Amino acid sequence: MKWISVAVLAFAPMLAVAADTAQAPASAPAVASTAVPIEDFARMPQLSAMAIAPGGKYLAVKMPIDDTVIVVVIDRASGKHSASIRASGNNVVDQFWWVNDTRIVASVAEQLGGVDKPRPNGELYAINADGSGSTQLFGYRGAQQVGSRIQRGAEKRYASAFVIDTIPGDDKNILVQTFDWQNSENAPPAVELLDVYTGKTRRIGVGPKANASFVADHRGKVRVALAPDEDLNNVLYVRAGDEGEWRVFNDPKSSKVTMTPRLFARDNRHLYLDASRPGKPDALYRIDLDGDSKELLYEGGADPGELLLTPDRQDAYGVVTYDGKTAFHVFDAASPHARLALATQKAFPGQVALFGSFANDGKFGLVHVFSDRNPGDYYLFDTEKKNAEYIGSARKWIEPEQMAEMQPIRFKARDGVELNGYLTLPRGGGKNLPLVVHPHGGPHGIRDAWGFDPDVQLLANRGYAVLQLNFRGSGGYGADFLRAGYRQWGLAMQDDLTDATNWAVQQGHADPKRLCVYGASYGGYAALEGVVREPDLYRCAIGYVGVYDLGLMYRDGDIPNSLYGKRYLQMVLGTDPADMRRRSPAANVDKIKASVMLVAGGRDERVPVSQADALRKALDGRKHPYEWLLKDKEGHGFFRPENNVERYTKMLGFLGSSLAPEAAH
Repeated sequence: MKWISVAVLAFAPMLAVAADTAQAPASAPAVASTAVPIEDFARMPQLSAMAIAPGGKYLAVKMPIDDTVIVVVIDRASGKHSASIRASGNNVVDQFWWVNDTRIVASVAEQLGGVDKPRPNGELYAINADGSGSTQLFGYRGAQQVGSRIQRGAEKRYASAFVIDTIPGDDKNILVQTFDWQNSENAPPAVELLDVYTGKTRRIGVGPKANASFVADHRGKVRVALAPDEDLNNVLYVRAGDEGEWRVFNDPKSSKVTMTPRLFARDNRHLYLDASRPGKPDALYRIDLDGDSKELLYEGGADPGELLLTPDRQDAYGVVTYDGKTAFHVFDAASPHARLALATQKAFPGQVALFGSFANDGKFGLVHVFSDRNPGDYYLFDTEKKNAEYIGSARKWIEPEQMAEMQPIRFKARDGVELNGYLTLPRGGGKNLPLVVHPHGGPHGIRDAWGFDPDVQLLANRGYAVLQLNFRGSGGYGADFLRAGYRQWGLAMQDDLTDATNWAVQQGHADPKRLCVYGASYGGYAALEGVVREPDLYRCAIGYVGVYDLGLMYRDGDIPNSLYGKRYLQMVLGTDPADMRRRSPAANVDKIKASVMLVAGGRDERVPVSQADALRKALDGRKHPYEWLLKDKEGHGFFRPENNVERYTKMLGFLGSSLAPEAAH
């Protein structure tokens, strides 16, 4: 690994950064737009997460390799890989935790595809930083390879384990919640202490309800739980300690407020949590669990994001914000860590600089720097010398000066609801451009945010304006905005996208005769429903691993396999077959005038290929032409770079022929 020194000099509250621009990422004057190779957008990032060991000697880096994702341990002194954890089959390493100076634990997840996050399967593995002591800690199914020979943990159980937290001062154990497969879905999870060397567990409690999640205090006591009721409302529970009885602290049905716990403060008495507000985004509070006091820490135009933690991770000084451009807000201005964070941010104008993990002595910390044009760089910061070293980049082959600016937008929908989103224009801007409307997947609880997006940047690099909208039902703008999308697939949610498209035309950004809609998963549904609902608005639609028959959602795929999934579908889609058919693109292809392209994965469990087959059959029945791309070995979104190169190539060809000026005018 190559290390590049970046001098960071403190002048009053400002930091000045000088870098070797030939090797380290740095801003540069704008250059004429050039066609960046498709392969540069299709490649997986070199690294997606990084954490420093408590002793400061090692780094753990999450990175893709072949068809999977692994964690590699790097010795800082030598820059060499000293250990790795790798899962087998269709599994990837999901999360990882340093338990002490030399022991790391990782969870394993099933790779669903390139669109959805991997699905944790409850397996845990551990290894020492020097490559010794590789152990399967928990889980019946073992991996084939974890960087060295695996030893099985002491217990083989038909169960799943999910990490709650590490325990300050405990170098041997972590807290996990476990679910025994023989239990019913209504059984609450257990809380157990897991030995990270032997795999032995000791049960110390049980949750209040099924599907509970937990927050532990800094003594390792699991005192807060969040669990859904029968209507999927999240109820907040608290207790005095591991042996205490759970009591309801907040029930949304009676309080009309949803509380989501985050972190205990250093005193183990106060709790950071998000609280919903009528008609507004959530706000961040610090509340006294033993009293009635609460302190408002942040409220803005969007829900608060990740907490910014002190180096020992026992308190917070700020929060990441998503009100327009991604940034952060400091609520403890007296904290020296807050002052350091603000000074570091000033050294990276136009980007976001966030401190991540620190060594235990607080001397070294990792800084993640990113923007809409920069996929992400990592630096190791010496808090004593005010000196930073460039470690690496997520996509070092991307030149930020060749990427396009992502501009926050805001306007009102036809019914007066305020909507937020992002408009990305090709470098150099322009008016009356061909426009691709790009709805996100999910859709509920998911949002678009300011940051690097390879799909968006590829389209902008090829001369298209790209419009992303956080339509009602999206996350990030409060509970009411989220619930406003329930049972509105193809209705108000679709109207929001139509209104956004018309807004872009009215503002002069988009040519009304060269409009296309492209999305994945729910975004694929919205793309095809867009050309059903608005046959004269869009010239083309691209559905990528999309939903096209709402009724099939109840019969196919992994969502209806659980009681929680069935309740979710009932809540967001409704249960009337005739109504769902009216809102299904596959049942309404007679209304489609636009060109259509469909992309599917043969191993998609979230949205099986039966969805694309249903739409394909309907299009064939109407003799409506379409382009088709199926990759049998891909899942919910393409994961392999070569398949994404093919997808992008065919997509650009389809857009070019559909939105060509001579064809559109």
